[in-house]
Amino acid sequence: MTRAIGVRAKVDRAAVKLFAAKGVDGVSIADIAATAGVSQGALYRHYRSKDELASQLFSTAYLRTGAELDAIRTARIGFPAKVIAMVEHFCAIYDQDAALFRFMLIAQHDLLPQLASGERAPVAVIEEAVAEAIERGEIDPINVAAGAAVIMGVVLQTSIFHLYGRICGPLLPYAPSLARAAIAAVRGLA
Repeated sequence: MTRAIGVRAKVDRAAVKLFAAKGVDGVSIADIAATAGVSQGALYRHYRSKDELASQLFSTAYLRTGAELDAIRTARIGFPAKVIAMVEHFCAIYDQDAALFRFMLIAQHDLLPQLASGERAPVAVIEEAVAEAIERGEIDPINVAAGAAVIMGVVLQTSIFHLYGRICGPLLPYAPSLARAAIAAVRGLA
C-alpha cells in the first residue's frame, strides 16, 4: 500500500508540474509517467485517463482553496481584513507551490465547467465576501463578480509577472500592498 501511495504522489506531482507548464492538452500519459519515474501501467492503476487525472487534481486543489478562503471569510471581521487575509493566502500558496498555483488558477479554464454547481470555489467565496461588504455598507454597491475579478486579478497578474521573471523572490512580502491595491480597486468600481 505504501508503494502505491508513493506512486500516486509521484504521478500527481509530475502531472501538476507538466500541466502547469504545458497545459493538459500539451501533455501525454507517457510524459507524466516518464517525469514521475513510473511505468504507464502504474499510472493507469490510479487513473483511467489523463483527463481524469487532470480533473481530479484540479478539483481537489481548487475546492480545497475555496474551503480555505471560506474559513478566512468567516473568521475575519471587516472587508479589509478578509481581503488582506485572502491575498496573503493566495501569495502563500504561490510561494509554497508555484506549479500548483499556476495549474489551479492560471491554466485551469477548461476544467472549471466540470465542477458541480454550488461547489465552494475560490471565486464564489470572494464574491460572497464582496456581497457581504456591500450588505454591511463597508463598500458601495458594485457588480459582485467584477469585485471578485479585481481582487483575484491583482494576485494573478502579480503571479504572472513572477513567472515571467519580472518580479523576483517570494510573493508573500507583497501581500499587504497587493491587498491595499485590491481594496482600492474594488472601491473604485462604485
